[in-house]
Amino acid sequence: MVPHAGTDSQVWRNTVELGRALAALAPVRGSRVRSRAALVFDYPTWWAIELDSHPNNTLAYADLVLEWYKAAWYEGIGVDIVAPDADLSGYDLVVAPNLYLTEAATAANLGGVTARGGVFATTWFSGIVDASDHVHLGGYPGAFRDLLGVRVEEFHPLQVGETRGVRLGEVDTVGERWSEQVELRGARARGTLTDGVLAGGPIVTENEVGDGGRAWYVATDLPLDAKRVLVRTWADQAGVAPVLPGLPEGVEAVRRTGDGESFLFLFNHTDEPARVPASGTELLVGAQLPGGWELPAGAVAVLRETTGS
Repeated sequence: MVPHAGTDSQVWRNTVELGRALAALAPVRGSRVRSRAALVFDYPTWWAIELDSHPNNTLAYADLVLEWYKAAWYEGIGVDIVAPDADLSGYDLVVAPNLYLTEAATAANLGGVTARGGVFATTWFSGIVDASDHVHLGGYPGAFRDLLGVRVEEFHPLQVGETRGVRLGEVDTVGERWSEQVELRGARARGTLTDGVLAGGPIVTENEVGDGGRAWYVATDLPLDAKRVLVRTWADQAGVAPVLPGLPEGVEAVRRTGDGESFLFLFNHTDEPARVPASGTELLVGAQLPGGWELPAGAVAVLRETTGS
């Protein structure tokens, strides 16, 4: 690890500091992140959705999923990245963006979140085909149609740069890339189109399922700020709180737990110091910190939390 410049270099000093930090973090060993929200990423869908025979040939699946991850990140909601057939019993909120390739069994697994009173959300061009790329007949979104309480006869894809006005609750925003002629079949509209040939029609829907479960459908590609509004709504419905409420935007918090202890990793991605509403021992410097201490701009801290903080 000695660079060509030798030990009198920033690379060497950083390497030595990394070794010291890893030793200081020994108490964290064996702890785990335990999220109550999950974001679905599916490799077969990545292949299938980007085929060139679709109404929109500009889709990049990884980027579409990443946008929803960003929305959760900015809202302070910790999420696990899971496969659509994963065990979802530990999650109260599951978001599966653009899950184009969906088997019936997969849809049932994802829908099981709502049967337990949780929240499931998916977006446009989801549930369309099975593993053989055969379309689920009877109307879109195919495999999710009954769960979502909607039926779509036709897609209305948008050209690059073309938008449609969307009224999302009390928020005016726009839809890009895609729109659909959505028919409510038990769901209720939570967002409507405000212009274009489908003006007045539902574009974001919510369906009540079982005993307190909710299934949401977003039939257009919304900008990041509108995605954040929806993630915040879904998290509130599911009872999923931010990792550390009260942090300024741009400050990331990740909590690990194990053996009755809690460790809070904090990353200040901003250019300003940030107030941290948690107390405990900062492991990297060995200092006891009260609630309300400041994390410098660009800094990292690992807090062994005080019980009840």
